[in-house]
Amino acid sequence: MPYVSTLVSDTPTPRIWSRIKKIAGKRSRTPTPVLTTNDGAIGDAFQAANLLVHHFNADVVVVGGGIIGACAALSLQQAGKNTLLLDQYPPPHHKGSSGGKARITRLANFGPPQLMAMLEDAMARWSHLSTLVQEELVSPAPMLVVGQKTENVEKMARSVEKSGHKPTWLTVAQTNAKYKTRFTEDFTMFEDHSAGVMRADRCLHAVLKLFRECGGGVEGGWKVDAVEAGDGWVSVRGPRGTVTAQHLLLCPGPWASQLLQPLGIHLPLQPLKTKAFLYKNPSFPFACLLDVTSLRSYTYALPAMTPGSVMKIEPGESDGEGDTAFLREKVAKYVSRYLPFGREEREEECWFTESPDKEFILDRHPHHSNIVYAIGFSGTGFKIAPTVGFILACMLTGRDPGFDITPFGADRFSTTRFKSRL
Repeated sequence: MPYVSTLVSDTPTPRIWSRIKKIAGKRSRTPTPVLTTNDGAIGDAFQAANLLVHHFNADVVVVGGGIIGACAALSLQQAGKNTLLLDQYPPPHHKGSSGGKARITRLANFGPPQLMAMLEDAMARWSHLSTLVQEELVSPAPMLVVGQKTENVEKMARSVEKSGHKPTWLTVAQTNAKYKTRFTEDFTMFEDHSAGVMRADRCLHAVLKLFRECGGGVEGGWKVDAVEAGDGWVSVRGPRGTVTAQHLLLCPGPWASQLLQPLGIHLPLQPLKTKAFLYKNPSFPFACLLDVTSLRSYTYALPAMTPGSVMKIEPGESDGEGDTAFLREKVAKYVSRYLPFGREEREEECWFTESPDKEFILDRHPHHSNIVYAIGFSGTGFKIAPTVGFILACMLTGRDPGFDITPFGADRFSTTRFKSRL
């Protein structure tokens, strides 16, 4: 019996029993949920109808039902840990960093060298997940890497070579003929044929589906109000009740500081809102584009994976508030100068969270080793989510993940302050 729902109070609502069965039954390998009160077991529908579900028990509670939290929850459940996934909105949703229909996946790496092994492993894991759900989650699509700074493009090419793939170098004339672009002679470019387009909505649906099929529980509409921790236990409290578990994993996306700071963990994180713009695409082939002219703000373009021929282009930066006029002007200038896109059709809002060095953070609470967190993925998280989820599961279960994650620890920030308030 993976979960026990404790019932308290005496709220006389006939609908509660069906809700109780739905909640507890999802977490039980037996058809009849086991319910308890302070006075013992409850199995009578009429008696239970006068009670309210108030408390869940689990081995691990994961807060944050985006792609990182979902993948971690799946890995934990597969490792035999009874896992409950909580999100303040019913997952999947579009309010955080995991919404939308498309993401780029690639092996070209501008991050720490240790990230390369994670990129390669994640591609294999996404392929395996695709086989499990019998659905294409990643569509092969070459990525055209361009830039007006040759050293940046060459660095990206070297990272592709290190993964065992060979970049295909193109001249400006070859590129413009093949992609119908208008790049000028000061650009350098190559194709990365190991890249692809992730069907982001399918990916998240698939992971959540597999998690539920493994016996995992998902609760949406559960905003965390408080966390308490002790020796080998944690308690997560919200408007809908309390979850008690042995371990807590925090994957809160843009809401990281709101959850971490009350726990005494102060990290230099910046949640950013930006926009992606969808353009009619009459002639650009099924491929992705990455402009690395600026190391601070790449420009991305990729198939939007929506009906019709549409490309999604992201400016790779934010003014912090998602100023549509500022971002639209930047994208419109780039499109009119270099790309063969048609009119802008619509826009999408995107959230991402950055650390000062733009690399993510995987670490645990300094005084409560059973609390682990994963934050600050800066747009990188989706492509490596299955591998990060596996690593997080290993961190919580005491296993060696086989990856060097030292560059991603929180102690790399001199401004990080830890004060235990639990």
